[in-house]
Formats: sequence, structure tokens, C-alpha cells
Amino acid sequence: MSDDRPHDVPHPPALPAVYGEDHVTHAFAGGIGAALAPSEECLDGLAGLLDPWTAPSPFLDWLARITGARVEPDWTELQRRTAIALAPWLAAHRGTRHALLREAEEIYAWHLDLDDLGGVFHGDQRPPAGRMLTVTLTLRADQDRLTAERRLTRLVAAHCPAHLPFKTVVITGGHH
Repeated sequence: MSDDRPHDVPHPPALPAVYGEDHVTHAFAGGIGAALAPSEECLDGLAGLLDPWTAPSPFLDWLARITGARVEPDWTELQRRTAIALAPWLAAHRGTRHALLREAEEIYAWHLDLDDLGGVFHGDQRPPAGRMLTVTLTLRADQDRLTAERRLTRLVAAHCPAHLPFKTVVITGGHH
């Protein structure tokens, strides 16, 4: 059978040998193949749309929603991409010291000091009265303290267990 189709017409899908000479089946399969070709291209590109590092900027808000990423309105594109990439890990570790420290480091490049090592209490044991998580951030002198205080409070609130009160402290240090 000769192939007289123009070069831009896709080859029909492979058919069982019994249909080798059936021109109607070949035409039908070719039509279905041509109709599905754009969908196949879309599906081939889907991985790039779901990857926070390769997705076009307009997809980032959607990716943030479907991954549950915590993003702030004034974040840079790099911070948003980082938050989306980090979202699955954070979902599994939220509420832990390690998750709080990792998000602070990866999103803001902050090194936090935490004053409360946590612990597990069972039976009649109770945490000490007045127990509170204190999170301290030391800023460079050239950084905006008010913005950092707001961001730090939202960050800690996202990670701190509901039963544990917390306070945030932002101090201005020297140049690093």
C-alpha cells in the first residue's frame, strides 16, 4: 500500500493485520488519530505545566492552590515557585520545628532561633505552665523590620500547633 498522504497528515494508529487492506478502517483510524493529535501534544506538555520550576508564570497561582502551598501576595516569582515545590514536603511535616526552619530558610533565607524544644506529654504529665514558643529573627540593619515582623508572625502561625502559644521577636543586628 503506497503512502500518498501529504506530509502534515499524521499516520493512522497501528491496526491489527486483519484490517491491513480495509481502507474504511484506515480512514477512520486516521481521522481519530488526527483529532487526538492536539490532545496528545497537550498531554505531553502537562508535566511542564505541573512542575513549579518550568510552569509559565500565569500557572503559578493555580499550582499554589492545588498543592496547598502557602504563598504571600508580595512574594517574588522565585519565592512562589519555591513554596509550590516545597508544599508536598511541608504538608507532611507541618507543625514541626524542622518544617518551620526549612520554610524560613528556603523562602526568606532566614535563620531562626527557637526557644521551645517541644516534647511529648502523656498520662498525667502536663507541659510546664506558661509554656510558649518564642521565635527570634535577627535582621540586617538594612532590612525592613515591620515587613519581617508580619511575615514571621504568619509563618510561625502556619507551623505552630494550635495548642501552643507563640510569640515572635525581630531584632536588628549588624551587617552580615
